[in-house]
Amino acid sequence: MALRGVIGSLRLSKKLLSNWQPATSTFIKCKSTAIKLDVMQNPLVSSAVPSSHQSVKVFFDNNKTADFKNIWLRDNCKCSLCISPETRQKLVDTPSFDVNIKPKSFYVNEKGQLIITWMENEDEHITTFDSSWLYKYGQSFMHETFESDSHDTHPHRPPIILWDRTSIWKQFPEISYNEVMDSDEGLKTWLEMVHKYGIAVMRNVPPTQGKIVEVVKRFAYVKETQYGVTFDVINEPNPSAHLAYSGLYLHHHTDMNYREKTPGMQLLHCLKANNPKEQGEDPGGMSFFVDGFRAAKWLEDNEPAAFHILTSTPIRFQIKNQGNRYSQLWPIICLNSEGDITEIHYNNRTMGPVQSPSHVVVPFYHAYKLLSNKMRDPSSELKFHMLPGDLVAFNNRRVLHGRTGFDPSKVIRHLEGCYVDIDEAMSKYDALLGNKSV
Repeated sequence: MALRGVIGSLRLSKKLLSNWQPATSTFIKCKSTAIKLDVMQNPLVSSAVPSSHQSVKVFFDNNKTADFKNIWLRDNCKCSLCISPETRQKLVDTPSFDVNIKPKSFYVNEKGQLIITWMENEDEHITTFDSSWLYKYGQSFMHETFESDSHDTHPHRPPIILWDRTSIWKQFPEISYNEVMDSDEGLKTWLEMVHKYGIAVMRNVPPTQGKIVEVVKRFAYVKETQYGVTFDVINEPNPSAHLAYSGLYLHHHTDMNYREKTPGMQLLHCLKANNPKEQGEDPGGMSFFVDGFRAAKWLEDNEPAAFHILTSTPIRFQIKNQGNRYSQLWPIICLNSEGDITEIHYNNRTMGPVQSPSHVVVPFYHAYKLLSNKMRDPSSELKFHMLPGDLVAFNNRRVLHGRTGFDPSKVIRHLEGCYVDIDEAMSKYDALLGNKSV
């Protein structure tokens, strides 16, 4: 079905969107409407003058200006009396300030810093702002928008790399267990792989139960779920067991989209498996992974109407587990306020009935099929047999995973898995990079 003209008619009702309130900071927003902000490396404050409306007008040496409200400047003082040096938490009580506060004086020094003097209880209080900090947080005032300059939130991190089957094998993200466990440099390299590619493989991990928890403790902590601290992916002769605990083919998916916040990182450690080289043929049970960001970007570039539908249609993911029901709303593709792809929520097994205006239903299924076919294209897949000692970690909101079917009577396959809050992992990565700015 052609989707031409769908965007014009696809205006999801305000009622539908107002009912969608997931606990997340993602936004439904088409990239074409995202505001792209100006970015300049380290502009300096050249001068500052009093402004009307209780503000200080700051001029930067790249010909940009911003009006900073006095109350905002006082509230964001970075001195040790106002901000805890250790945790960067505010020590000041914001409601105690006079909203109409005015500085006693201010000037720009030779380093391009804005120095402000306030009078408080007959004492002087000095506030010092660096140019880079003012420029970063002044973006919303420059553009009169709620947008902020997020480009340098993590200035030390390298850009992420989108991949397909060919490119990922050329730069396969793997490292040894000893490198990660014995040195901070090895740990940084491994976490950088997870950041850049969304996936990294650790080799020669002792294939013993619980070793996966030791690995996680190297950089974060395990996120316990309804499946426990860890879970075992092993065939169980139980008809009520999760489908993962069978020999069935599992299509590409992200885990636990039915939770309030999908776990950001997943680890799987192979404890037992057949060696396919010894059997002379593929016994099944092969793991595969796909870069969901790359598939979504392909859809945006080649089928923009379909991309719009999958970013603007909330889908209910749901499951019943051990008598408990879990349910949450997400679009298949999540965007941030600038229109960049931030998360993928895709699991055909837990996707509930589509609830949307009638005219969206068929276009949604068409868009869903286009994205699915791109993900299932063999050229998109990283595919291999996990062997005892292999541990794979991946971004569960970016990289989809699955496995080929197998006969449990002929194939031995035992993986131990767990989840991790990915912001913990990336916080450790930033610390190893030396990025401590707040």
